Amino acid sequence: MANFSVDHRARKQAVIAKAIRLFARVGYQDVTFQMLAANCGVSRTVLYRYFRDKRQIFANAISELIGRIAAKHSEIVRSETTAYMRLMRICGAVTAMLFDNREFMSVIIDFVMTQRRAGYDMTRRILRFTMGLKRTLHTLVVWGVHRGEFRADVNADVVTETIYAIFESAVMRLTLSDDAVQTEVLDRIDLILRGLRR
Repeated sequence: MANFSVDHRARKQAVIAKAIRLFARVGYQDVTFQMLAANCGVSRTVLYRYFRDKRQIFANAISELIGRIAAKHSEIVRSETTAYMRLMRICGAVTAMLFDNREFMSVIIDFVMTQRRAGYDMTRRILRFTMGLKRTLHTLVVWGVHRGEFRADVNADVVTETIYAIFESAVMRLTLSDDAVQTEVLDRIDLILRGLRR
C-alpha cells in the first residue's frame, strides 16, 4: 500500500496563491467557497480543513503579500549600503508588488469599501498591515540622519507619511485608471529622498 503524505503548509500556500488570482479575476463579492475549492482542485471539505470561510482565505492572501514584502524589507535593511539606497530598494520592492498585483489591489479596495458601507471600521486592520512598512521607512530615515547622510533638520515622520501617501496614490491610480506608471512613482520618491541629502 502506497504511503501518501500531504505537505499541508505547501497545500495551504498553493490555495492562497490560486485564491489571489481568483479574487483578482472575479472580485471578492462574487467568489464563493465552492468556486475557491474548484479553482484550487480540492473539495470543499478539504478546503475547510485549512480555512473556515472565504474571508479567512482573503485575509491570508493579503497576509501572504505583506509577508513577501516584509521578508524583502528585512533583506534590504540588513544590506551594506547607504540609507538612501536602502530606502529606494524598499520603495522599489513595494512599488513592484503593487504593480504586479494591480487586479488584487482593486479587490482589496473594493472589499474595504464594502466593509465600510456595511458599518465595519477597517482602520485598525489596515494599520496592522501597514505599520511594518512605515516603521521600516521611518527607521531608515532616522538612521540616515544619524549617520550624517541626510540633513539634521529632516523630519522623519513627515518623510515617512509623504512616501506612504505616494504609495496610497499609486494604489488609487492602479485601481481606478490605467495611467499609473511604475517609474513615475519611484521618480517621485527619489526626488523626495534626494532632497534629504546634505
